[in-house]
Amino acid sequence: MVIKNEAILTTAAQVLAKRPDATLQSIAHAAGISRTTIFNRYPTRDALLEALGVDALQRMGQVMERVPTGPVGDLDEVLLDVTKGLISLGAHAQLLYGSPGQSGGLDSHWEEAFGPLAHYFFRAQSAARLRRDQPLRWLVASYIGLLIAAWDEVGAGELGSVQAARLVVDTWMSAAAP
Repeated sequence: MVIKNEAILTTAAQVLAKRPDATLQSIAHAAGISRTTIFNRYPTRDALLEALGVDALQRMGQVMERVPTGPVGDLDEVLLDVTKGLISLGAHAQLLYGSPGQSGGLDSHWEEAFGPLAHYFFRAQSAARLRRDQPLRWLVASYIGLLIAAWDEVGAGELGSVQAARLVVDTWMSAAAP
Protein backbone atom coordinates (compact mmCIF):
# COMPACT_ATOMS: atom_id res chain seq x y z
CA MET A 1 0.00 0.00 0.00
CA VAL A 2 1.34 3.42 -0.99
CA ILE A 3 0.75 6.09 1.62
CA LYS A 4 0.69 9.58 0.16
CA ASN A 5 2.14 12.53 2.01
CA GLU A 6 -1.08 14.45 1.31
CA ALA A 7 -3.10 11.92 3.32
CA ILE A 8 -0.61 12.09 6.19
CA LEU A 9 -0.62 15.90 6.15
CA THR A 10 -4.42 16.10 6.03
CA THR A 11 -4.77 13.74 8.98
CA ALA A 12 -2.01 15.56 10.87
CA ALA A 13 -3.73 18.92 10.29
CA GLN A 14 -7.04 17.55 11.56
CA VAL A 15 -5.46 15.96 14.64
CA LEU A 16 -3.36 19.02 15.50
CA ALA A 17 -6.33 21.37 15.05
CA LYS A 18 -8.06 19.47 17.85
CA ARG A 19 -4.99 18.58 19.92
CA PRO A 20 -2.07 20.96 19.27
CA ASP A 21 0.19 18.92 21.55
CA ALA A 22 -0.40 15.63 19.67
CA THR A 23 2.67 13.44 19.25
CA LEU A 24 3.94 11.99 15.99
CA GLN A 25 2.90 8.58 17.31
CA SER A 26 -0.71 9.70 17.86
CA ILE A 27 -0.78 11.31 14.41
CA ALA A 28 0.56 8.08 12.87
CA HIS A 29 -2.15 6.12 14.68
CA ALA A 30 -4.89 8.48 13.41
CA ALA A 31 -3.49 8.21 9.86
CA GLY A 32 -3.46 4.41 10.07
CA ILE A 33 0.29 4.18 9.54
CA SER A 34 3.16 2.93 11.66
CA ARG A 35 5.44 5.09 13.79
CA THR A 36 8.29 4.06 11.51
CA THR A 37 6.49 5.39 8.44
CA ILE A 38 5.81 8.81 9.92
CA PHE A 39 9.29 9.09 11.43
CA ASN A 40 10.87 8.16 8.08
CA ARG A 41 9.00 11.00 6.39
CA TYR A 42 9.10 13.50 9.24
CA PRO A 43 11.95 12.72 11.63
CA THR A 44 10.83 15.36 14.12
CA ARG A 45 7.61 17.05 15.10
CA ASP A 46 9.12 20.34 13.88
CA ALA A 47 9.74 18.80 10.45
CA LEU A 48 6.08 17.75 10.29
CA LEU A 49 4.90 21.19 11.41
CA GLU A 50 7.07 22.88 8.78
CA ALA A 51 5.69 20.55 6.08
CA LEU A 52 2.15 21.27 7.27
CA GLY A 53 2.75 25.00 7.13
CA VAL A 54 4.16 24.88 3.62
CA ASP A 55 1.30 22.59 2.51
CA ALA A 56 -1.34 24.91 3.96
CA LEU A 57 0.18 27.95 2.30
CA GLN A 58 0.42 26.17 -1.03
CA ARG A 59 -3.27 25.26 -0.72
CA MET A 60 -4.04 28.91 -0.01
CA GLY A 61 -2.07 29.85 -3.09
CA GLN A 62 -4.24 27.53 -5.15
CA VAL A 63 -7.36 29.28 -3.83
CA MET A 64 -5.80 32.65 -4.65
CA GLU A 65 -5.58 31.58 -8.28
CA ARG A 66 -9.29 32.50 -8.36
CA VAL A 67 -8.42 36.18 -7.87
CA PRO A 68 -8.75 38.00 -11.20
CA THR A 69 -5.59 39.53 -12.61
CA GLY A 70 -7.43 41.86 -14.97
CA PRO A 71 -10.27 44.25 -14.22
CA VAL A 72 -11.55 44.29 -10.63
CA GLY A 73 -15.03 43.07 -11.58
CA ASP A 74 -17.57 42.38 -8.85
CA LEU A 75 -15.48 42.88 -5.71
CA ASP A 76 -18.07 41.30 -3.41
CA GLU A 77 -18.45 38.22 -5.61
CA VAL A 78 -14.69 37.71 -5.99
CA LEU A 79 -14.07 38.07 -2.26
CA LEU A 80 -16.91 35.71 -1.41
CA ASP A 81 -15.57 33.05 -3.78
CA VAL A 82 -12.01 33.37 -2.45
CA THR A 83 -13.18 33.46 1.16
CA LYS A 84 -15.26 30.30 0.74
CA GLY A 85 -12.22 28.57 -0.69
CA LEU A 86 -9.98 29.73 2.13
CA ILE A 87 -12.47 28.82 4.84
CA SER A 88 -12.57 25.27 3.48
CA LEU A 89 -8.90 24.97 4.47
CA GLY A 90 -9.80 25.36 8.16
CA ALA A 91 -7.73 22.65 9.87
CA HIS A 92 -4.76 23.27 7.58
CA ALA A 93 -4.89 27.02 8.17
CA GLN A 94 -5.19 26.81 11.96
CA LEU A 95 -1.58 25.70 12.08
CA LEU A 96 -0.44 29.02 10.64
CA TYR A 97 -1.84 31.38 13.23
CA GLY A 98 1.50 32.76 14.39
CA SER A 99 3.69 31.60 11.58
CA PRO A 100 4.26 34.89 9.70
CA GLY A 101 7.36 36.52 11.14
CA GLN A 102 8.26 33.45 13.19
CA SER A 103 9.60 31.04 10.60
CA GLY A 104 11.76 32.13 7.69
CA GLY A 105 10.74 28.99 5.80
CA LEU A 106 7.07 29.91 5.92
CA ASP A 107 7.25 33.69 5.44
CA SER A 108 7.98 33.55 1.72
CA HIS A 109 5.12 31.10 1.17
CA TRP A 110 2.76 33.25 3.29
CA GLU A 111 3.53 36.35 1.21
CA GLU A 112 3.33 34.38 -2.00
CA ALA A 113 -0.04 32.87 -1.07
CA PHE A 114 -1.65 36.22 -0.27
CA GLY A 115 0.20 38.23 -2.93
CA PRO A 116 -2.61 37.96 -5.49
CA LEU A 117 -5.07 39.32 -2.95
CA ALA A 118 -2.79 42.27 -2.18
CA HIS A 119 -2.47 43.05 -5.91
CA TYR A 120 -6.22 42.76 -6.32
CA PHE A 121 -6.84 45.13 -3.41
CA PHE A 122 -4.33 47.58 -4.92
CA ARG A 123 -6.19 47.51 -8.24
CA ALA A 124 -9.49 47.94 -6.40
CA GLN A 125 -8.09 50.96 -4.55
CA SER A 126 -6.82 52.43 -7.83
CA ALA A 127 -10.29 51.98 -9.31
CA ALA A 128 -11.83 53.71 -6.25
CA ARG A 129 -13.62 50.48 -5.28
CA LEU A 130 -11.80 50.36 -1.92
CA ARG A 131 -10.91 53.20 0.40
CA ARG A 132 -7.65 54.85 -0.55
CA ASP A 133 -7.02 56.22 2.94
CA GLN A 134 -6.30 52.72 4.28
CA PRO A 135 -2.85 51.29 3.67
CA LEU A 136 -2.80 48.23 1.43
CA ARG A 137 -0.99 46.20 4.07
CA TRP A 138 -3.79 47.03 6.53
CA LEU A 139 -6.46 45.92 4.08
CA VAL A 140 -4.76 42.54 3.64
CA ALA A 141 -4.03 42.11 7.36
CA SER A 142 -7.59 42.99 8.39
CA TYR A 143 -9.01 40.52 5.87
CA ILE A 144 -6.69 37.79 7.20
CA GLY A 145 -7.72 38.66 10.77
CA LEU A 146 -11.38 38.15 9.91
CA LEU A 147 -10.52 34.95 8.10
CA ILE A 148 -8.76 33.62 11.20
CA ALA A 149 -11.83 34.48 13.30
CA ALA A 150 -13.98 32.62 10.77
CA TRP A 151 -11.72 29.55 10.88
CA ASP A 152 -12.03 29.55 14.67
CA GLU A 153 -15.82 29.85 14.63
CA VAL A 154 -16.28 27.20 11.96
CA GLY A 155 -13.87 24.90 13.79
CA ALA A 156 -15.81 25.39 17.03
CA GLY A 157 -19.08 24.59 15.24
CA GLU A 158 -20.50 28.06 15.87
CA LEU A 159 -20.84 28.97 12.19
CA GLY A 160 -21.25 27.11 8.94
CA SER A 161 -18.59 27.76 6.33
CA VAL A 162 -20.93 29.63 3.94
CA GLN A 163 -22.26 31.81 6.76
CA ALA A 164 -18.71 32.51 7.96
CA ALA A 165 -17.57 33.47 4.45
CA ARG A 166 -20.47 35.90 4.10
CA LEU A 167 -19.71 37.44 7.52
CA VAL A 168 -16.04 37.91 6.62
CA VAL A 169 -16.87 39.64 3.35
CA ASP A 170 -19.68 41.79 4.75
CA THR A 171 -17.68 42.86 7.81
CA TRP A 172 -14.55 43.59 5.79
CA MET A 173 -16.38 45.45 3.03
CA SER A 174 -18.26 47.60 5.55
CA ALA A 175 -14.91 49.03 6.65
CA ALA A 176 -12.96 48.91 3.37
CA ALA A 177 -15.49 50.13 0.82
CA PRO A 178 -15.57 53.87 0.10
